[in-house]
Amino acid sequence: MGYRIEKAHVRDLNRVKPFWKAMVGQIREILAGDWPVRDPDDSWQRRHQEYMTWLNDGAGVIFVATTDQGEPVGYAAVHFTVSGSAFDTGERYGILETLTVAEGHRGKGVGGKLMAACREELRKREITYWSLDTLATNTRSKQLYNRAGFSDFVLRMVQNLDAAAIAGDAQMAAVEASRGAVTTSPVIPPEMSQIGGGMAGGRGARGPAAVETAQDPTTTRVRTVAAAAREASRALALLSRAEKDIALHAMADALEAAGAAILGANETDLERGRSNGMPAGLQDRLRLDQARLTGIAEALHQVATLPDPVGEVVRGSTLANGLQIRQVRVPFGVIGMIYEARPNVTVDAAGLGLKSGNAVILRGGSAAASSNRALVNVLRQALVGQGLPADAICLLDDPGRDAAIALMRARGLVDVIIPRGGAELIATVVRESSVPVIETGSGNVHVYVDRAADPAMALDIVVNSKTQRPSVCNAAETLLVHSDLYTSWLPQALRALSERGVVLHGDARARAAAGESIDVHPASDLDYDTEFHALEMAVAVVDSLDEALRHVRRFSTGHTEAIVTEDRAAARRWVAEVDAAVVMVNASTRFTDGAEFGFGAEIGISTQKLHARGPMALAEMTSTKWIVEGDGQVRD
Repeated sequence: MGYRIEKAHVRDLNRVKPFWKAMVGQIREILAGDWPVRDPDDSWQRRHQEYMTWLNDGAGVIFVATTDQGEPVGYAAVHFTVSGSAFDTGERYGILETLTVAEGHRGKGVGGKLMAACREELRKREITYWSLDTLATNTRSKQLYNRAGFSDFVLRMVQNLDAAAIAGDAQMAAVEASRGAVTTSPVIPPEMSQIGGGMAGGRGARGPAAVETAQDPTTTRVRTVAAAAREASRALALLSRAEKDIALHAMADALEAAGAAILGANETDLERGRSNGMPAGLQDRLRLDQARLTGIAEALHQVATLPDPVGEVVRGSTLANGLQIRQVRVPFGVIGMIYEARPNVTVDAAGLGLKSGNAVILRGGSAAASSNRALVNVLRQALVGQGLPADAICLLDDPGRDAAIALMRARGLVDVIIPRGGAELIATVVRESSVPVIETGSGNVHVYVDRAADPAMALDIVVNSKTQRPSVCNAAETLLVHSDLYTSWLPQALRALSERGVVLHGDARARAAAGESIDVHPASDLDYDTEFHALEMAVAVVDSLDEALRHVRRFSTGHTEAIVTEDRAAARRWVAEVDAAVVMVNASTRFTDGAEFGFGAEIGISTQKLHARGPMALAEMTSTKWIVEGDGQVRD
């Protein structure tokens, strides 16, 4: 029997599900209750979300082994991460997270083929080292890893702390503490191997950073940049609206004048991304062409036409004793932006930062390194041409993760961090940062087509919400349809989506509405919980507005939720009961956008409730202070 190895896409994850669950079940059996291994179903839900994040963000790859007849028989998953501080393994290395083969196909070279595919993928990405993070559940799998060149490097020690206390380790810890020792509790990563065989060392992604006894060069450089930005922010805070607007127009003109160089740098990034297997959705976010570059420059011109938020009086009054008090908008000072490979964010952040009187420190994804460097160079030169400090716009383009971590921990020099990207990036920033964070959340967006919807309007809104630009956070991911419409309206909606290349996942009634002519995969809770960032959509039929609201409450990320209905009572309930940053009635979800709202370019769409919610534009990039003026009053 022959075997083939195929690279998996998001839609293929259901093919690997049974292998993961079987593997976790085997681990549970081996450990026989000695360790708290998750239930296979719960474990798969967590792993599925991780796989979704990897594939959508280009942070990992999955290979599926099939027979010549197309039957899946196993898979391997590799996660790309950044190297640690102890070993110089380059900017990134790979972690073999999972390798499993169906029992009836073991011993036939399938595991070796999967590992060979992983090796080749890493070579293409110029990743030199990789490590294991998978259990050898039997002698054969351990032999496979040894034959593949993995050699023992360090011992991974894992301990049940309760058992350790019983064994007397608590007493040992007290002895060490009495000696003044500094102790940590590292989980040392598994052995590491150089691709091609042989032993090599490296620090695993999950191990803690070493205790710093002195400031490392990257931290020193980041703090130097932040100090320069802090100094520049003081000058920006004093600028008039006219001075800022002139500089914004100059920045826009400079971008268009340097179009050839910027597009050339962007093509370098795209070519590198294509050679590294970057998903199409991420390539779309990365791509610049003349029309997009013109749109980015036009957004700066538009920001220049907007009112200056700095100095705006939010509220005020004159007290009975004659004191005049007022609350006015003021800049934050220095804003750190950590975001993925989206060059437009580089310019949006710089423009909004200048208009709101803030200096910005930009840490974009490495996939857009050439584009960001070209853009920031042009913007800084434009500032200098207007007599403004170049350090009002700073770029951190150091390879690896250390610069981003140093930025997150520059409290006192940086006033706020705004992450913009996938759920994993945002969660990492929230977890790691000592600087206050404004979250720009992910968008698991729903469109609910009510029983009283206009059919033609509903079709237009659903198709536009999903297909107009599927890779962005305001694209619809789930379609909810009232059961009164599932035999009349839903079939044409599924056909329209399918004809535009949308991969569909549906419940039983949605699949029945599709018939045999439209391919609809069975949907699970994982599908309804997924932000696809692609031409992919989950579909469910509900029996009432109440059921639609329950579904949204369960799966929504609080970004944008839309209803299509001519029933004003239903619309009022939707607006009142849905807890989201943006709630829409009879409009495409794609309108959740700062520019579409008339704000100009946006810094992101916040799904948190402090300090801002929804599209974040100029006003959301300011704080306030109180000004109190008197003529000698004292307090009794």
